[in-house]
Amino acid sequence: MGHERMEVQARKFYSQRNMYLCGFTLFLSLILNRTYTMILDVLRLEEKVKKYEGDPKASGKQSDKLAQAGNAGEIGKLKNLLAEKERDLETLKKQSEGLSREYNDLGDKYGAATNADATPKKSR
Repeated sequence: MGHERMEVQARKFYSQRNMYLCGFTLFLSLILNRTYTMILDVLRLEEKVKKYEGDPKASGKQSDKLAQAGNAGEIGKLKNLLAEKERDLETLKKQSEGLSREYNDLGDKYGAATNADATPKKSR
């Protein structure tokens, strides 16, 4: 009888031990996975910071693109784009002034037409 009880207690002990080991293993795997993703995010962000700060050794191909960013061709292209945008802005300003002027003229004409009959409504 005592021997059987020891076997039951031993099985219970081993079951509890296995359960705790499995739980700890699952927890550790989750922690390691999350730590791995966080480290990858940090590395990516550090690479972006280096690129934004203008470090020429930041990332091979990316650093080459960054080094060529101020070439004369690009500057000329950007100047042309800026001139086009300024022309568009001037055109919009002229259109706005014309529409405003037309609106004011129509308002004056409407006011003159309604004031032609200057008799108050009560006396009609």
